[in-house]
Order: sequence, then C-alpha cells, then structure tokens
Amino acid sequence: MWRVRIAGVFIFLFVTGGVLGCRSGGPVTPAALTVTDALGRTVTLPAPPRRIAIVGRANFMIADAVYTFPEARERVVAISGTPQGNIFQALMDPHSAEKVQLKRDPGPEQIAAVHPDLVLMKHFLAKKLGQSVESLGIPVIYMSLETPDTFRREIKMLGILFNNPDRAREVNAFYQRLIETITQRVGSIPPEKRPAVLVLQHSTKGGSTAYKIPPLTWIQTLMVKTAGGRVAWADATLGSRWTVITLEHIAAWNPDQIYIVDYFGDPREAVQQFTQEETARRLRAVQTHHVFAFPKDVVSWDQPDTRWVLGLVWLARHIHPEVFADVDMTRVYLDFYRTLYGLDESTVREHLMPTITGDWP
Repeated sequence: MWRVRIAGVFIFLFVTGGVLGCRSGGPVTPAALTVTDALGRTVTLPAPPRRIAIVGRANFMIADAVYTFPEARERVVAISGTPQGNIFQALMDPHSAEKVQLKRDPGPEQIAAVHPDLVLMKHFLAKKLGQSVESLGIPVIYMSLETPDTFRREIKMLGILFNNPDRAREVNAFYQRLIETITQRVGSIPPEKRPAVLVLQHSTKGGSTAYKIPPLTWIQTLMVKTAGGRVAWADATLGSRWTVITLEHIAAWNPDQIYIVDYFGDPREAVQQFTQEETARRLRAVQTHHVFAFPKDVVSWDQPDTRWVLGLVWLARHIHPEVFADVDMTRVYLDFYRTLYGLDESTVREHLMPTITGDWP
C-alpha cells in the first residue's frame, strides 16, 4: 500500500505489480501467454516455460528449431534420443550432459518424472503419447514444421514461448532471404526448361531394399517446386507418409533428375546401389549421370529440420547449375550455423563439415 498526499488529502494506493512495481518489493508475476499449435489448439500457459521436455519420434526436428533461441540452453531439461544420431547437441548446448536423456518412445510417467512445465512433440504423436501426458496435467504443444509456412509460424510461436519475438524475426528473415533469392532466379524459367525431378528415400530393412516417395504436401515436394523442378511423381497414388514404389513406377516416370535420400546410411552408397539395378540403368537420369545423393551432416537436409534450407539451396544449384553457379554452398553452410546457432567458422569446419556425406557441394 502506498500513501500519497494530494492537496492535503491522503490517498491510499494498493499496487500489486505492473508499471508501479510490486507489493513489498517482491518479484513481478510473469504474464500468461497463449499460442496456437500445429493441431490448431489454443494453449495458454501461466508464464513462459522454464522446464521444457522435447520428446518422442522425430524430436530432433523440434529440438533444432528450439535451439535457435539462446534461452533453450537453460530451459530444455529433457530430450528423447534419436536413431539418426545427434552429435550436434553438445555443440549447441554446453549443458547438454546435464539434460535428462529420455527413451525414443518414453511413457507419460517417464516424462512426468522430469517435472516439465511444457512438453513439445510432433503433431502425429497426439493420440499415441500426447493425450496421456496431458491427462497428467502437463501442458503439451504439438509442432509440425512440415512446410516452409508452418515452419515460419512455429518459429514465431517459439518466439512467444521464449518471450523473444526479435529472435524469431531474425531466424525467419534468414530463411526468407534464401527463399527469395531462389524464387526470383527460377521465376523466369519457363515450364519446358524445368527438369522432371524425383526424390526417393532409400530404405533397407531385413535385408531388402525399398524406394519411397513423399506426399505432395510435404517439404521434400515443395523444395523441388521452389528450386525450379517439376515433380515427377505428381500423378502417383500417395498415402499420408512415405509411399513405397517399384522400379517400374520410376521407369514409367523416367525423370530427368533423381535425388536419393538415406536417413540411416551413406546416401552415396544408396546411389551406387540404385544405378546398378537393371531397370534403373535404362533411365534417362542414370544414363546422363543425373542421380544425386542428397547431403546430410548430423541429419539429412531434405527433412523439416532447420537444415531444410540448406537442402533447398543445394537442390536449386543441382537442378539449375547455370542459374546458381555463383552461389557458394560452403559460405551458405557457414552462415547457417553462425546465424542460427552462433557457431564460429573454425568450430563448424572442425566438427560439422567433416560429417557431410552426399554429393557435396
């Protein structure tokens, strides 16, 4: 209570925070915040989260977006493991050894044991995991990151969660600059000059090899379009996830260029295996040596991880090499890690660049 004398009259002011300060000099109560997640749910938190757990399958995509914010180093307390590996965590977080390492598919009790005030997970885990975590009274926010538009919106959302909208704008501006450079250059290329491009995932399970194509709404497809290619599989019957196809399907499309992704092996070896297939040898892309191994370092650059913009620039340089001959992929790579994660050139060259596999640059 404050007492102010005005014109001989004492007026008593009760102040509980805000502009005039706090009662008895105590801490200001943090303001509540509200965001909309990937499922269109409105989630309100009483204050910016201080103990964040990033859990479940494909969590590295979320973690790599979260760690573009410096506040993540202190606020992420637990993270699930990933089969794609992540040597990157120690570089972007000096406290990584102190984080609780959860299983790839943790149960709600394991998550609750780290006492998070917010759990982040991919949107497709809502029924399998998210609802049971929410039933324990723990807030859950679902993220997608599956397209450039959703990526931009969710970076903005993270800016709200970390109370750092300026950083969100900085991150989104980095992506926008590179996207605009590509779209401006390929914008004048007529349809007949745009090669038919096929993106394949090479997968090996139980000793058998499978080739898969992504849905038309996924980031791999959008990258092909943005980079100035024609989507060779546009007329295919697709599921909601990667769809297995045969070499006969590929032969029917007979694309001008093929880009092969391998999440768990060396994509260069996948290219070599593919080009040795009898049916593949008759393909236009194989005969003209236009089958490429999609690069990766910590993870593959075709995914809705922060590195998709590296994949986009790399893809544009290969689809239209004459248009992007002046683009220095090494410089783009170094700028990416400096701008998004604050890593200096020597650190990137020593720890990350040697891990690159695929057709680089």
